[in-house]
Amino acid sequence: MGARQRLNSLNLLAVLMISAIIGGVVQSWLLFLVSAAALAAIQIHSGDIRPTSRSSRKTRQRR
Repeated sequence: MGARQRLNSLNLLAVLMISAIIGGVVQSWLLFLVSAAALAAIQIHSGDIRPTSRSSRKTRQRR
């Protein structure tokens, strides 16, 4: 397992733990799912969770 995969799994674990706390306090499965989806989307958008490696993305080559 590479470093990127380890960081992604740790970030996803943190998202699930925070969502579990939120859902547990309110006692709502729906709030757990919504907060997990929202936090994961924020992490992906900010670049903390990278679903694909940068080398597999098509990059523009300089001349």
